Amino acid sequence: MFVVRLHGDDHGFTLIEIMMVLLIIGIMMSMAVLSVGSQSREKAVKEEVMRLQGLFTLAKREAVFDMQEWGVRFVGQGYEFLVQDEKQEWKRPALDERLLKARTLPRDMPMELQVEGEMVVGRSVKPDAPPQVIFSSDGEMTPFQLELKVPDVKSGSVRFRLTGAMNGQMRMERVVGR
Repeated sequence: MFVVRLHGDDHGFTLIEIMMVLLIIGIMMSMAVLSVGSQSREKAVKEEVMRLQGLFTLAKREAVFDMQEWGVRFVGQGYEFLVQDEKQEWKRPALDERLLKARTLPRDMPMELQVEGEMVVGRSVKPDAPPQVIFSSDGEMTPFQLELKVPDVKSGSVRFRLTGAMNGQMRMERVVGR
């Protein structure tokens, strides 16, 4: 038989102490959620820029192998790949090029594009306009600088920049601030 004896000097936690612990836990949880949310958005932007770099590399190789000009047209919050036909007209690629299909970026991922040093605003481009970035059959491409960014609590924004040089080389970098 067990007997529990309560003495007058035994104390439990007061309601105030329990509430303080819960408050501290809540603050720690909200900080963790904010940092994870910011990192996941940053990761999404980085992955999108890496995807663009890979797709640009693929389009550049297609241009060289097919001896045909390829291009990318940025319209609104998206982009599409185009190929130049025998009549020098820009058309969407054949259906077998599923990797080079049109894509739309999420609305919370603003895009800035500079082509040959001039700012190109994607929303002002007509859907039937020629591509802004062209991959030539000789391995060259239109020099460009493309940035995607995500808001950051600490620094204001985190941007990932993809830079392409005329010789076909591309470089991705992370830029903090602004």
